[in-house]
Amino acid sequence: MITRFRTRLIIILAGLVAGALLVALAAVWIATENQLERSIERELSVSEKVFRELLDSRSTQLLQAAEVLTDDFGFKRAVSSKDRETIISALVNHGERIEAELMVLQTPDGKEIASSHAFDELRINPRAAGLNRELAVVEDELFQLVTVPVNAPNLIAWATLGFEVDSELAEELKSLANADISLWLESSNDVLASSLSQPQVSSLSENLTQSNGILDAWLLNNDFAGNEVILNLDSGDAVHVVLTTSLSAATEEFTRLRWQIVLIAIAALVVAMLLAVIIARGVSRPLQQLSGAAKKLQQGDYSETNLSLNDDEFGKLADTFGSMRKAISEREQRISYQASHDHLTNLPNRRFFRKELEKLLHANNSGCLLLLNIRQFRVLNDSVGQEIGDDILRQLSDRLRQCCANSTLLARVGGDEFAILYSFEQLAFELNSSVNQLEAFLKSPFKVGDSDYRLAFNLGVVCFPEQGAEVDLLIRRAQVSVQQAKLQQSFYVEYQQGLDEQHMRRLQIIESLKDAVKDEELHLVLQPKINCQSGTVVGAEVLLRWQSEKLGFVGPDEFIPLAEQSGAITDLTDWVCRQSVELLRNWEQQGKTLKLSINLSTVDLLSDALPLLFEQLIKGFPQLPQRLVLEVTESAVMQDPEKAIARLETLKRLGFSISIDDYGTGHSSLAQLRRLPVEELKVDRAFVQYLSEEAMDESIVRSTIQLAHELGLRVVAEGVEDEASWKVLQSLQCDELQGYYFSKPLAISDFKNYLTDHELKE
Repeated sequence: MITRFRTRLIIILAGLVAGALLVALAAVWIATENQLERSIERELSVSEKVFRELLDSRSTQLLQAAEVLTDDFGFKRAVSSKDRETIISALVNHGERIEAELMVLQTPDGKEIASSHAFDELRINPRAAGLNRELAVVEDELFQLVTVPVNAPNLIAWATLGFEVDSELAEELKSLANADISLWLESSNDVLASSLSQPQVSSLSENLTQSNGILDAWLLNNDFAGNEVILNLDSGDAVHVVLTTSLSAATEEFTRLRWQIVLIAIAALVVAMLLAVIIARGVSRPLQQLSGAAKKLQQGDYSETNLSLNDDEFGKLADTFGSMRKAISEREQRISYQASHDHLTNLPNRRFFRKELEKLLHANNSGCLLLLNIRQFRVLNDSVGQEIGDDILRQLSDRLRQCCANSTLLARVGGDEFAILYSFEQLAFELNSSVNQLEAFLKSPFKVGDSDYRLAFNLGVVCFPEQGAEVDLLIRRAQVSVQQAKLQQSFYVEYQQGLDEQHMRRLQIIESLKDAVKDEELHLVLQPKINCQSGTVVGAEVLLRWQSEKLGFVGPDEFIPLAEQSGAITDLTDWVCRQSVELLRNWEQQGKTLKLSINLSTVDLLSDALPLLFEQLIKGFPQLPQRLVLEVTESAVMQDPEKAIARLETLKRLGFSISIDDYGTGHSSLAQLRRLPVEELKVDRAFVQYLSEEAMDESIVRSTIQLAHELGLRVVAEGVEDEASWKVLQSLQCDELQGYYFSKPLAISDFKNYLTDHELKE
């Protein structure tokens, strides 16, 4: 592949000229070829015309001579007296005088009186008498005849004179027509006369014999172009006349012209090549200078470049290039800054921060990474607007610059995250003092317009290299520390060994939850629900357990919150509901009318798919609404009260009983409780566990039961651990109980045995 511009330009220019010359040569070649064909055709046409005119001229000559003979008085008298000797003498003398080779005198009825040749009969056509184009073959020779009447005054005889059409005449015709002439008889294919050489005549005779008069192959083999004329005889036979001319002779001038044009084209191509080299050199030299300057620019060298070019287009291009170099240099600096800094706060961004931290780690420096997170900043941004949020971020960055002036690096690494790097040499006092100082700087409200906004922060601290020597590891552990600070509701947490493992386990749990149902790692356990007054089993609460092949046993307190965060809770709830329906259907077939309670999360309650799921399940098991109790927490309802209440009303219309779980620990109010379409309250275990010992707990439970009964609700007490608590709840008229005093959560098979034992005791 040709890469040099000069070479390509030379090739292009030369190619254009060569192409134009080739087109011109092709046009000339085609034109000369057509002209040659037309010239040959015209020459043969002229030759044919000359041939015909020559025959006419000879015929006219014969006619005049014959008329002189027949007008001679002595000849008429000899014919009348039938003086044969006189007739013959007159014919011979007159024929020699006009050089006629054939002379015949016949009676009006066609009988021979005298003749110069021996032939059976020469038929006279009275209609052709006096015409000058009659041909006849006599004694294998071709003659041009003229027949005139001898009148004295009536027709007394016919006089016929003829010239022989032979090779001599053919040569004469050739000199006049500029073409070879050959004549042959159609019936025998014998050549009668020809101006060709003897070998050519022999070849023609042989071809006529073999091909039955077809000339194309013979013409092609002998390099001839030809034109054929057919002359009909009175005898019914025909004479073929072929006019031929040599193709080599005809094309000689055209060939010479073509070679002259080719030589001219070659000379023009050479001149064009020289001009192309000169032009290419003139164009490529300034381009090479510009290319060198561009290469310096590509390598990041934005220094001045002296381009000594003429004051032409290339000179203007050089000036434009200089302006472009300056603009690129300025833009490069601007882009470089923007690529490494946050446009809102003008602090270094995450990319720049990672590079600097990596440099410190590679240099084996030690220090601390502080990761600051604004708690619930997105909520604030959505509520007050992005412009106010941006203003707060700018104020925060200014405070951090002031507070962390002695830090190695301050950067904004996320929408609401800031990273601060300290080397141990830069810490003027202990880390705790630096953190306390930072907390003090952040406590005061942020003022935007006339409003004050107080923000809460969480800070994660990780030290390097002892707590990590890789960038990603340090950032992850700092984020884990921030998450731990949120959980502990403290300002900052310093990374401790094991926090990372907990974080990784949470990630593994979230990842493994996707396949838990498919891998059949989930199973249900049932905790009996007991009638408070009689102690009989009235139902059970469905609880979910997970025995993971990779993680081992994962408790519901561990995986349920993560399932809610990741969205996997929807699939888990779907599976639990379907398994519960199967269990209820089996009990129905066994004649048992127990109820099951299942828990719905916040995500389930607000999902549009939940009513569709229960409508589908009811079609397969119409008794489901009477057998299934749906438990929701106060916090699930309070997250979006309007939507939650609407969803609960939909489930209520389907016939389901709704239960409020963990009542008393959330944020519900009597007004909110009055709006909820519920039929059951579950008192949290925190108030029931020490019910027999704590008078305050007994007062709370009593008032809750009384309130619920007045509202027409059932009350279920969770966490019954001893008989004394059961007795207290009986006295308070509680409806149902759950707790380890009666039974821990049981596998389905164990629950069946529990029912059997319980029925026997009853």
